[in-house]
Amino acid sequence: MTPLFYQNVSPITFAKHGAMRLRTPLDFRFASTANAVPLTLSEIPLAAQWYPIAFTPEARPRPLAILGLRDGENLFVDGKGCWREGAYVPSYIRRYPFLLAQDGEMIALCIEDQPEVLSETFGTPLFEDEAPSAILDSAMAFCRSAQAAERATTPFIERLLELDLLESRTAVVDAPDGAKVSLSGFLTIDESRFRALSDEVFLDLRRRGWLAAIYAQIQATLNWGRLADRLGDRQAA
Repeated sequence: MTPLFYQNVSPITFAKHGAMRLRTPLDFRFASTANAVPLTLSEIPLAAQWYPIAFTPEARPRPLAILGLRDGENLFVDGKGCWREGAYVPSYIRRYPFLLAQDGEMIALCIEDQPEVLSETFGTPLFEDEAPSAILDSAMAFCRSAQAAERATTPFIERLLELDLLESRTAVVDAPDGAKVSLSGFLTIDESRFRALSDEVFLDLRRRGWLAAIYAQIQATLNWGRLADRLGDRQAA
């Protein structure tokens, strides 16, 4: 399955991309229709300052930042492709248009090979003197860091499942026009179950450094109202 935002992912090679340039700066139009994006464990406290945080209802759930109240609408990207000033931008979005992929026993740096991303005449070269340019070195370092953060998220999710802390939820938000907007099909941490944990389990979560993410996710439920405010601002514009 192709990852969110990517349609034509291609491993970066000099033979194919030696003459190509990355159009810079890229704006955020590619994310303008995404009402949710994945997060890693370390991002949850940061993202919770702006977005409701939820988990996918899968066998192996993933944390999500909820960006909009309706399908196909990201309330944090405006008509010019700008992200709301000051708001945290998830690393899943910041890594675009790059991506790591397994190529046999090797990890390959890939790119979304689209005309709105790559050009032969405009932007920053991907290669200089047949060697990867600084932008590719930076992209590889960032993607490796993001991949490591994703791996660190796995044991956190597994422990939440073991403790039966995730509960299916439906959010009902009052839109500024008086309509009720309902979102379902996601999981959140059940605060009553969390508070009922034994001291031993609670201290283990603290030792693992996971309490900040748990408290942040619970507190982030207050941001559903903020999304409604954002929707009202957009409708009034």
